[in-house]
Amino acid sequence: TPRTPLIQTTAGNSDGTTRRGFLALGGLATFAPLLPSPTAAEPVSSTVTVTPPVTPPVTLPSTPTVTSIVTLDLSIARGPSTPLQIELFGDIAPESVSFFESMASNSLQSPCADPNNEACTEFEGVDVGFKGSQCWRLVPYKRIDFGRVDSMFGTRVPPTFAIEGKAAVQGNIKPSTRGAVSIRRGGGAFEFTIAPDYNPNLDSSNENLVCIGRVVEGPSGKGLLEYINTIPTRKDIVSLTLGTDVPPLGSSFARVCDFTNPDPTCAQYKPLKIIKVTGSNVVSKRVPIVVNVEEFEPVTNDSPVVSQQEVPVEVKDEVVPVSNDAMGI
Repeated sequence: TPRTPLIQTTAGNSDGTTRRGFLALGGLATFAPLLPSPTAAEPVSSTVTVTPPVTPPVTLPSTPTVTSIVTLDLSIARGPSTPLQIELFGDIAPESVSFFESMASNSLQSPCADPNNEACTEFEGVDVGFKGSQCWRLVPYKRIDFGRVDSMFGTRVPPTFAIEGKAAVQGNIKPSTRGAVSIRRGGGAFEFTIAPDYNPNLDSSNENLVCIGRVVEGPSGKGLLEYINTIPTRKDIVSLTLGTDVPPLGSSFARVCDFTNPDPTCAQYKPLKIIKVTGSNVVSKRVPIVVNVEEFEPVTNDSPVVSQQEVPVEVKDEVVPVSNDAMGI
């Protein structure tokens, strides 16, 4: 039988390989087995390189900038005055800090709630301030509330201002932070609170506080708070969970107690030793002070005794004091 002439052909496969076959000139074709085209052998490596994921840098919270220093001179049980220094963060809540500075410089202008109240209008020309105010509530190691102004200012209207602090970055300082100083967010109260130790309840929406500063370290700051924590308080007015459900700042507080009708806003957690602000001032920079603390009467046998000592404090740049005398108080 005569052989049919054949022509070798190639065709492509869908997977990228090729196949070979033969085309008969007479129209009949016989294909060889489908074989992929030879490819170069890939090198075999025993090492596997893994690229680690990119981790963004961790930004730690920073401490806010101190813009001014407030000093409150505290007298305990009518003893000699001891300075309590507070650093303020004016960049965080400028209006709140400005209000606090006005109170500390005893220069806050505040109208009478009732213009027909002669007892108030008689002294309406006298500016409101922390001088003469008292620590009115002390929940040991939970909160220390100051700013209960003198009775002559009892019917004055505390100013209100824009809500601050919610969107602002406060770094690692919150109302709950040990030593933090806070006021009612948006104003409406003369009082302020200090956290003598970590207290998460102060961050609650019920408290509605904004942190404006912190008490300095050392005997003129947190060391003094340690002593205040040892002062006994009244806890027998009403039954309250320790420091967690006391009325927040800005509540309507009773000034005269009716003990036949217990009221949680009157004398509850009131210190049994008078803690009074005998003077206050504001400076733009930290200034050196000498803490002259006479020995306090110990509250218990275990209470520490604070003796006279000098506290070195860093001096920075120019000091611009705002004193009571300068304000004509």
